[in-house]
Amino acid sequence: MLRKDYALAEDTFQAFLKKYPTDRRAADAQFWLGESLFQRQRYDAAAQAFLDLSTKHTSHAKAPEALLRLAQSLAAMNQKEMSCATLAEVGRKYPKATTTVKQGVEREQKRVRC
Repeated sequence: MLRKDYALAEDTFQAFLKKYPTDRRAADAQFWLGESLFQRQRYDAAAQAFLDLSTKHTSHAKAPEALLRLAQSLAAMNQKEMSCATLAEVGRKYPKATTTVKQGVEREQKRVRC
């Protein structure tokens, strides 16, 4: 990820998740898998990765950001209604999300015109 070799990152995170699905770092790996897919504009697969994290690891620190990234992935696939619904869900489900995530949600809501 740091070298922006997203294809390698994707392969590495997928291998990690396959080998260690219950590892304490699995949620982080899931997030970064989604991020590597998003950066490669593979929005459908990215959306699935972010959805998996936000449903399997609801209390993980990255869960609110994963929902935001899910919404961004949906918007990139021209699924405006689902994107807007997901953005609204971030605030409802994670009222104590970080300021960065909350600002990201507001920016995305304006960009998508929710």
